[in-house]
Amino acid sequence: MGRWARAPGQSEPCEAATGDYNNVLVTWRPGAAPNPGAGPLRKFVFFNIPQIQYKNPWVQIMMFKNMTPSPFLRFYLDSGEQVLVDVETKSNKEIMEHIKKILGKNEETLKKEEQEKEQLFHPANFGPRKYCLRECICEVEGQVPCPALVPLPKEMTGRYKATLKASAQD
Repeated sequence: MGRWARAPGQSEPCEAATGDYNNVLVTWRPGAAPNPGAGPLRKFVFFNIPQIQYKNPWVQIMMFKNMTPSPFLRFYLDSGEQVLVDVETKSNKEIMEHIKKILGKNEETLKKEEQEKEQLFHPANFGPRKYCLRECICEVEGQVPCPALVPLPKEMTGRYKATLKASAQD
């Protein structure tokens, strides 16, 4: 987490549990000067919504402006439930922490996923570059090079062994 730019003092973005929520509805009044909740929510929309969307690409985020007098967030869960979060008196950091607490993954799950990701990039593994550091075992020092790059000694080829075996039987 945290590979993208954040404003100074911004908290880490929230990563939702897989399939936890599908839609997020943000309702706010951007031009409402007397509303004390408009400023922090404006910061939340500017700084934190893109981070949430980046970490949770399957989540649809809808923003409705100037529809209600007080700002709120509504999360539509897979189970059909709706979670309503009042954000009128909270700062953008408090909003983010609250969302993390009620809908985000816990620290143990995030650490476990990070360890699984590190295991994929272990130097002993080889396969496609997308998943591993090496494509072929021949890239490991001390291993026999690929026959496509360097021809094998004839003693190591199957054709030579087969002709040797056939000549021994005659």
